[in-house]
Amino acid sequence: MIRIAQQVSRAIRILRGNRDESARASHLVVEKVALMTYETDFLGQAEREKCSQSTFSERKIMSTKTAFKRVALVAAAALAIGGVSAVSANAAASTAFSGTGITGTTAATASATVGTYLSTTITFTGDTNNATSVTSTGVGQLNVPAIAANSNNVATTGITSTSFTAFEADTSTAVPGTSAHTLSTTGVGNTSVGTLNISAYSATAGTQTITVNSSTGASTLTITWGATPVVSTQYSFVNEQAGTTGSGLTGLTFITAGVSNVTASDAVSASAVATIGVLTLSSATAAMNTDTVSASISGPGILGSGTSTAGGAKAGTGISQVETAGVSYFSVYGSGSAGVATITFTDGTTVLGTRTVTFTGNAAKATITQNLFVAQAGAGLGQQTLTGTAQTGTTVPTTAAIDVNVADANGNAVNSLPVLTTSASNIITVGTCVLVTATAGLYECPVAGASGAISGSKATVTATVLNPVTSAYDIVTPAVTFTIGGAIAKEVLSTDAASYNALSPIVLTLTATDSSGNPAYDQTVTGGLTGTIVSSTQLGGVSLSATSFTTLVNGTSTFKGTYAPAVAGDFTLTGADSVSSAGEAITATATSLGGSADSAANAATDAANEATDAANAATDAANAAADSADAATQAAQDAGDKADAALAAVTALSQQVTTLLAKVAAVSAALAKISAAIAKLPKK
Repeated sequence: MIRIAQQVSRAIRILRGNRDESARASHLVVEKVALMTYETDFLGQAEREKCSQSTFSERKIMSTKTAFKRVALVAAAALAIGGVSAVSANAAASTAFSGTGITGTTAATASATVGTYLSTTITFTGDTNNATSVTSTGVGQLNVPAIAANSNNVATTGITSTSFTAFEADTSTAVPGTSAHTLSTTGVGNTSVGTLNISAYSATAGTQTITVNSSTGASTLTITWGATPVVSTQYSFVNEQAGTTGSGLTGLTFITAGVSNVTASDAVSASAVATIGVLTLSSATAAMNTDTVSASISGPGILGSGTSTAGGAKAGTGISQVETAGVSYFSVYGSGSAGVATITFTDGTTVLGTRTVTFTGNAAKATITQNLFVAQAGAGLGQQTLTGTAQTGTTVPTTAAIDVNVADANGNAVNSLPVLTTSASNIITVGTCVLVTATAGLYECPVAGASGAISGSKATVTATVLNPVTSAYDIVTPAVTFTIGGAIAKEVLSTDAASYNALSPIVLTLTATDSSGNPAYDQTVTGGLTGTIVSSTQLGGVSLSATSFTTLVNGTSTFKGTYAPAVAGDFTLTGADSVSSAGEAITATATSLGGSADSAANAATDAANEATDAANAATDAANAAADSADAATQAAQDAGDKADAALAAVTALSQQVTTLLAKVAAVSAALAKISAAIAKLPKK
């Protein structure tokens, strides 16, 4: 053992020497700890080489100041070499916390909301104490449920808001510290674990630490209490459905807009016409379980509240309900008046949303819309088998000939079946209207051409609706006119304008008539009404094809999507009639005005032409003046007695000629400049 101690001491001295040299090199003074003293260099600075004087002084100082450190290090090394280990005075804790939302066991953590309760179970695993203290520090307090008076319980005593004592007891009257049983058992000879349920509560945000000081060590539960959540309009739901059916919020149609699709009769209703479910959530999407939700209705209607999707009995126009698990339900009943009711939902001062319910009155007016116009004799026009689903309207066979909308006096849609009447059943016959189930008050109606009806014959159709006030069909729509037409015999292609700026849109119209010259019957041809149409000058946009014209309504078919040529000039569209018996060629001609360069060239040419005309007029005037001068000279020669007068006239005329010639020269110069400008214009 002595030899070992000597070896350890030698090792310590070596380590110490290395440390001394390092300290001298870096000029450091090490902070004093339990086994260390301050060391000072006599010379104040490390020497550049090994110095026996410094080494001797340092060793002498160390021998007197650090003797007790050597003893401690030797003892620690000897314990380690001899296989002896030291144990902490506090053993590892085994008493544990558990519960919903709790992470960990002996050093557990949890988060909770201010104003709520957090429950946990303390399991006294291996605790040999007869009594153990439980304390709380920070915010919050402890709550210990009452323990039933029976055998083998974990009992409590000294309960306060921040601490209490837990102990094993055979009865609830046992005195702490006197029971022969330890907390980790539930009875004599029983080795099962004892448990105790407690709860924590805090009205203030902050941190609460619950500590159990058992014989196995201290166990802790740290709870972070957050602020009370605030209801969020963004995350809360206001869901609505018609009537009283459904299962919870999942059974309520989620409507994001402020206006619902619920329409109800204005009669006083015994059952709810709409049920609205409200789910309130905080910004953390946590349910506001105990909030009070209020509802108020403006306009007709009465509200009721309940705890199921059926809502509740009529309660008034302004009611409140305490939520169950964050959900409340409200019902809407008719009050006997027509109009639009708006229901507003609030949580405190926060508006969660609004919903509207339309209470309709009696049918008061109807409107009619004509979709098709020309029928074929002996055939139905448009969709004949109506099913309640709105027709697509993309082709003639899938389009209802007539739409009728029925409304009350306020313009709100009312379901009241209209009846069609025709002015001449030998020309146009009518069918039965069908309600479009997805749209209140909208009816689709079919018509047909009567057998034997001749081309060009006409009949009017009106829709009538029953008036509940008069009990008569005296709500009448304006009349619409239908015509009988035959098969296509001739087609004409035309443009919507005679001329276009470069790349301007063109609307092409195909007009089709029957052999009598009347509009051909409405139809959709799968392969198109014409063959391929080509242009003499390239057009912009979509290329024309055989299927550019497929649907003929009221004698015409239109096509959009092509544009005028970019260059100036006339262009011709040429195609072939593919459905008439004659199969004639069809053409349409228009003019493109071109772009800005074309316009400038045209303007310059026009100016040059005008200048040429002016020059020609000036030349003609000069020639006429010369002729007059010649005539005057001749007259002067013939009338000697009037020589002076004639000479004066000649002089005057000569002056006029000179002036005119100057003007001719000016016009000629202007013409030369214009010609030069034209020569400089870009060539096409």
